[in-house]
Amino acid sequence: MEIRMPLKDYLGVIDNALKHVFDRKAIDPTKARRPLLRGIDRTLAQFKTGSAGTPTGWYRLKNGVVALTVKVAGNTLDINGEATNHLPAERFEEFLGSMRAAVEAGEFDKELANKGHGDAEVQIPKRTPGSISPEAAKLRGAKAAATRKANREKTKPVK
Repeated sequence: MEIRMPLKDYLGVIDNALKHVFDRKAIDPTKARRPLLRGIDRTLAQFKTGSAGTPTGWYRLKNGVVALTVKVAGNTLDINGEATNHLPAERFEEFLGSMRAAVEAGEFDKELANKGHGDAEVQIPKRTPGSISPEAAKLRGAKAAATRKANREKTKPVK
C-alpha cells in the first residue's frame, strides 16, 4: 500500500527565487577554466623572469613575500576567504603549479560557474567601477610625486 502526502505538504519546496538560476546559460567547465589557467601561466612566466609584479597583475613581490590576488574576468577570486593571500616567494612557483592542477581537476568549477551570480560558496567581491586597490593608489601617488619633482627640476632657473 502506497502512502501519499497531500500536495499542500510539498508547497514549501517551491522556491520561485530560483528562476534566475533556471534562466542562467549553462556553463562549459572546460571553457570557464581557460581564463584562470591563462592567468596562472602568465603569472608563473612573469615570476620566472624575475618580475616583482605589477599593480594590475595577480601578484606583487616584496621582501621575499608574494602578495597574490587572483582575478578572473575583472572579479577577485577569493582563496581561503581572502582576496589577497601572502606566501613565501620560494614556494610561489610550487603553489601556482598546485593551483593549476586543482583548476584542471575541476576543484574551482563551482566557483567559476557561480561567479557574478551571487550564489557561489566562496566570496567573490565586486569592485566598484573606477576603484583601485590601496596598493595601486599608493603607487600612483608615488609616480605622480616623482613626475612633479622631475618637472620642478626642469623649470628651475640656471644660476
